[in-house]
Parts: sequence; structure tokens; C-alpha cells
Amino acid sequence: MISDKPSLREQNRRAAREAVLDAAERLLESSDTADFSMRSLAAEAGVGFATPFNHFGSKAAIMQALSMRWIGRMENTFGEATPRGDAVDRVLKMGRIAVSVLREQADVSKRIVGSLGTATGEPGAVMVQSTRLWATALGDLRGVAAIHQSLAKTVLPRQLAYSFRGCISFWVAGETADDELEGSFEEAAASLMLGFLEEDRRGKVVLLLKKAARR
Repeated sequence: MISDKPSLREQNRRAAREAVLDAAERLLESSDTADFSMRSLAAEAGVGFATPFNHFGSKAAIMQALSMRWIGRMENTFGEATPRGDAVDRVLKMGRIAVSVLREQADVSKRIVGSLGTATGEPGAVMVQSTRLWATALGDLRGVAAIHQSLAKTVLPRQLAYSFRGCISFWVAGETADDELEGSFEEAAASLMLGFLEEDRRGKVVLLLKKAARR
């Protein structure tokens, strides 16, 4: 029988990566500028100076890995919340959770998100994980018109990922206030989903958008 347990070498590799990411989070939280040097990172993690480079390649790649950690927290919190309702309800719930995770450590989150525009030499996997997050939020697409479900399943997760990234980019830049972030994504998500919905659900989403327009 083949064991699913990772080898000792792989366990050590994962432990070292997690230690580096844990240290990066601590340094970002404790720094007045939400930043760190690679030398201070290695010292905080209790590893050699070359270790973070060996496992990640660059500081930008470490920030990408932290972003993926953040997305994982959003997904875990969503699962623990056992969300109910149709696809719209679930997407709006995921949006509220995602914003809450970001705002919990706002300065750190802004530093991480702001770093994602830095090239790392190789494309990261943040987009893939973010798309999966919104596919999870959409669930079984209840509330989406049957004729549009196949297209919605293909298109909406990626477009919701683009939309959320856009909203938080304006937040990072200071153009969207902390207390406006959740509403800005709700408006964007509702606009994206509107054309895919069953007729009776569409009316309720239009009311949501009208309410948003009056804010």
C-alpha cells in the first residue's frame, strides 16, 4: 500500500515555508511601515539568510504566498459560517467575510495587496486561488437562470475575482474608505450577476443596486 503521508524531506520543506510566512506576518504586524527586510525575516524565522530565497525566490513571491494565505482564511471562514441562500446571497456573504479578513489587519493587508503588482519572474497562483474562492461562493448556482448556468459557471468566478481585486486596489490607494469597501464590492458583484439571474431574483438585485446608488 502506498502511503499518502509526505516524506520527511517534504514535511521539513513545508515546515520551513510556514515558518518563513509566519515570521513575515509577525514582522508586517509589528513594523510601523508594514514592511521587512529579508535579513530580518530570516532572523525572525530562525533560519539561515538564504532559506527564504531558497523556498520562495524573492520577497515579492513571499508576499504572493501571504496573499494566498489570506484567501485561504477567507475560504475557511466562509465554510465555517455554513452560508445559506442562493448564489447571490452566498457571493455577498463571501464578500463580507473577505472584507472583514482584510480589515482585521488593514495596514498589513494593504501592504500585501499593494505588492501584488510587483513582477516575480514567474506568474503566481493568486488569480487561480481567487477564482476558486468565488467558485466556492457561487456554489450550485441556485438563482441563476438554467439557460445561463453553464456560462455563469465558466465566467462568473473569474470576473468576481477581477472585480474584488479592483475594489481592494482602490481601497489600498486610499480612494475607497474602509467603511465603503464592503458596499463597493456588493454593488460590483450584483452588477456582474444581474444578467445571469432568474427573473424573480433579478428584481431583488435591482433593488439592492438602487439602494447602493442612493448611498
